[in-house]
Amino acid sequence: MKHFMLFAFGLIISVALHAQCPAPKAYTNPVIAGFFPDPSVVRVGDDYYCVNSTFEYFPAIVISHSKDLVNWQQIGHVFTKSEDLDLSYFFDGMGIWAPDISYYNGEFYIFYCLVQLSKDRSTNVRGNYMMKSKHILGPWSKPVQITNFGSDPSHFVDDDGEHFMLFAAGIPTGNGTKIVKLNRECTRMVEEPRWLETEGKKAAPEGPHMFKKDGWYYFVMAASSGLFNGHHMLVARSKSVYGPFENSPNNPYLTQRDPNAINFHQGHGKIFNTQNGEWFTMVLSQRWIPGEIRGQKRGISQLGRETSLERITWDENGWPVANGGKGPLDANIRPNLPWTTVFNPSGDEFTDKQLGIQWVFRRNPVYENFSLTEKKGHLRIYSGDFDIDTILGRNLIVQRERWMNFTATAKLTFNPESKEQAGITGYYDTKTYVRLGLQRAENGKLQLILEERRYGKKSVLKVTDDIKSNTVYLRMKVDKLRREFFYSYDSKTWLDAGVISDAAFLSDQGTPNWGFMGMMTGVYCFNRGTGKRIPADFDFFRIEEEE
Repeated sequence: MKHFMLFAFGLIISVALHAQCPAPKAYTNPVIAGFFPDPSVVRVGDDYYCVNSTFEYFPAIVISHSKDLVNWQQIGHVFTKSEDLDLSYFFDGMGIWAPDISYYNGEFYIFYCLVQLSKDRSTNVRGNYMMKSKHILGPWSKPVQITNFGSDPSHFVDDDGEHFMLFAAGIPTGNGTKIVKLNRECTRMVEEPRWLETEGKKAAPEGPHMFKKDGWYYFVMAASSGLFNGHHMLVARSKSVYGPFENSPNNPYLTQRDPNAINFHQGHGKIFNTQNGEWFTMVLSQRWIPGEIRGQKRGISQLGRETSLERITWDENGWPVANGGKGPLDANIRPNLPWTTVFNPSGDEFTDKQLGIQWVFRRNPVYENFSLTEKKGHLRIYSGDFDIDTILGRNLIVQRERWMNFTATAKLTFNPESKEQAGITGYYDTKTYVRLGLQRAENGKLQLILEERRYGKKSVLKVTDDIKSNTVYLRMKVDKLRREFFYSYDSKTWLDAGVISDAAFLSDQGTPNWGFMGMMTGVYCFNRGTGKRIPADFDFFRIEEEE
């Protein structure tokens, strides 16, 4: 099958200046900025690998690599071929949730769940799957479904080589986690799942993990709501893999209590140790900016759920605590590991035969609608059916917004016949986006349309008529919760195309759908019901970071 391959490796650029400067003593959170939620980490020797939820985006299950736990480089995805994973019918925020990565006896394991959940929960379908590979970049085995219920699976191997899967069994109505023994190949259950019983129950636990230390089985889980703001982490332990488990007196052992912090909502953590004997957890987090949603003042996570690194210490009774009891920190002393800088691409000149690793499609792409070879040095997107506001419209290529302040610029050549439209976008989901697109007006002249969809309601913010050329430069300038739009004919003189002075709705908190993901930016081309197949040629897409 023809498929649109993405780079397996990001570019690695050595920074000469770094060699002349000492490594920093501290680091700041998040360590992986932008839409990288639900992290799971495994160490293999002195290499660290992290996977994150990707929901309906494809390629799916992003893999990052680090030597020092602070500098992370995207290196690939678990799913790169559409025939292995069909995401076309999943709702916004659905698809792949909370993957777990582990390593045992020369093989990497990925456990993940597929979830289809409507807001009213009239649809609630879940299942847990496993894949494995001898190499981190694959090839990965075909997915094997282990259960047709539950979510957030993880893999634990006991000292005797027995394999177990933990998973959240009762969400959204239950109160616990289940554990089940698997065969040695991890392809099926060999017994019925059992409840892991703990003492207090604050909420249905999520993201369960298990590890063993000093003869104790430590059962770590995330919880939400209850007494604490957003996610928080709980831990219990037992001398038996099946329990019963006693809760830590320090619970929640990780929760954000500092109202002046930058990062909030920490959770979904997996505790691990380094080759030098230090202990850490990587958790999802959100940076909250003061804002307002539907008239209510609250913290706005502009970039979505990110990944933070927290140090774990152990009290005198053998219980883990976060940062010596201080809870999650915005800055901390970095791990005792060799400082290793990396490069993650953002802009793309479209001069290669493959898209850069930073790009993803919204659900599985219609491959024949995209080309990097038909017009050399350009990304060609043919106007696909439907539009940006429905899950049926797939002609959208985006990357994660990883900066609070940045400018995105694209050069577009497009000759629409009528309302077919191509342009740039700031995109969260089908009910939450802004776009600046080139189309043809009823009088036959070209025009630019700046449109937003706020809380599910569409509004045209500005129409710029009499565009003089079908080749234009389009620009989106982001300053936290403010977005300005411009166009140009020569990339020197920039003309106003509109502004959104309060873009707080472009956030986890602003979507009327599930707020699980993060803001994306990129390009699109849709025929919007005309049925026409017209090429839009993007010469480049450039990101200028401003922080």
